[in-house]
Amino acid sequence: MASPETLSDGADARDGRCVTCADAASWMRVVDVDDARALARCVDDEGRRETVDTGVVGGIRTGDSLLVHAGAALQRRTSGDASGGTG
Repeated sequence: MASPETLSDGADARDGRCVTCADAASWMRVVDVDDARALARCVDDEGRRETVDTGVVGGIRTGDSLLVHAGAALQRRTSGDASGGTG
């Protein structure tokens, strides 16, 4: 029998990947905001760009860091918050 941290296919949920889709969440910095559509253009530490749905977290500003999973922001850190995120 698999432990709670191990999926039925043997994958380990503690590796930072989603148990459902195997995608990893990552911190991205907001470079442009479209409040009307609840979207933000973001960039990660490696320069990859992605359009992110910000409907769950709201109140996004340029410079904020978002924890992004599967194209959706799950958590926000403001540009004035020194802990975590892209810098």
